[in-house]
Amino acid sequence: MKHQTDSQLDHYINKYGCFFMCICYWINWQINKIEPTYLELNAIWNNAIKLGIISGDLNHDGDMDDANEALILDKQKLLALAGIKLTASGSFGPDQPIKDGQYAIGEFYNPRTKFTHFIVIGSDKKAVYDPIFNSVTYREGSLKTIRLFS
Repeated sequence: MKHQTDSQLDHYINKYGCFFMCICYWINWQINKIEPTYLELNAIWNNAIKLGIISGDLNHDGDMDDANEALILDKQKLLALAGIKLTASGSFGPDQPIKDGQYAIGEFYNPRTKFTHFIVIGSDKKAVYDPIFNSVTYREGSLKTIRLFS
């Protein structure tokens, strides 16, 4: 199983790629039944930046560490780029039920660390796939929103 912190992944996937890994790694693997390689994940990431699906270096300072950089701007286009035949249904509150056949990505927030982290969750709202294995934000945080795909 791959995680966003794996050294074979692009540096910015390592730092900011939790939502990306939920879609392009885990959901992709579950839908297409083939585990994406590191090379494929890096290619999807870089192509998504070139196509404006993921925001790049907006202020042209040589990194993607500033506000609004390395953000997924169009989930539907990212799904298509990754070859995933699903529709992004939107963002919902934490009480939103997750139905059979839906994939859900939960946004967790840890008030102690002030970090936000995205993980794939099941209908019980528990982790199915955590891009940072056993992340502190998931363990100590609370579910803020749910993104659904079907």
